[in-house]
Amino acid sequence: MRDLRDKVVLITGAASGIGRATALEFAREEAGPLILCDINADGLEETAVMIEGVGRSALAIPADVSNHESVRKMVEAAMEQAGRIDVLVNVAGIGVGGPLEVISMEDWRKVLGVNLFGMLHTVNLVYPHMLERGSGHIVNIASGAGLVAPSPYNSPYNTSKFGAVGFSESLMLEAGAHGIGVTCVCPGVVKTPIYETSPIKGFTQEMKQKLPVILSAGEEPEDTARSIVRAVKKNRFLVVTTFFMKAMVVLKWYFSFIWFPMNKMISRRLVKYLDRYRLR
Repeated sequence: MRDLRDKVVLITGAASGIGRATALEFAREEAGPLILCDINADGLEETAVMIEGVGRSALAIPADVSNHESVRKMVEAAMEQAGRIDVLVNVAGIGVGGPLEVISMEDWRKVLGVNLFGMLHTVNLVYPHMLERGSGHIVNIASGAGLVAPSPYNSPYNTSKFGAVGFSESLMLEAGAHGIGVTCVCPGVVKTPIYETSPIKGFTQEMKQKLPVILSAGEEPEDTARSIVRAVKKNRFLVVTTFFMKAMVVLKWYFSFIWFPMNKMISRRLVKYLDRYRLR
């Protein structure tokens, strides 16, 4: 899909972070209307105003992607107003961190509900329309944590992103035969609000104060957005961003005999270090 001019793009998680930056990047490519979806209605309106400032039109339709009925209503409204969806970008994501023994089943359901079932819901409802036309492109934002588990105490997020990568590959094998492109984006650390809004259970607040150190090595959402748009235009399947994440993926894929012992050793030391911040 080399020419994005006037393509209808539906983006979930568009109220902030990667979703907002991606919407703006598509707008700069003269795509539109941009259909914006997020549970945060106020943030959606802010993104819509920003897109209109670029000279493109936007439709803000709040929805909870973890709820299939909510997504169905959103997609129906989008189809009614725009007539079609050329590009679907699944960005919506959340996290819950902490030791496995303090992560509740409700935490698991919440993270998997947004990060994995959120994209399943949108694909389930948008993909059939693309099949009818024999064209379209689906982008699933997974994470580098869906290719390698970079750290302990992040099991729900890691699991949801591994699922997102697996689903994306399965979708690519089917959709490609029908002229529909699929892209799976696996960013490294990106400076988005998810690090501030995701609860970390079982630790003191002092531990959360160390997050800015992690973010300082990350990329800006605008960098990720440019990678997403380039991948759609070139019909690339797998996109990994940031030098550090690319290095970890290469190490795991080609030097697994080094990766697993090394990661186990680093994780043991990290767990020992973080234990000083555990709630007692």
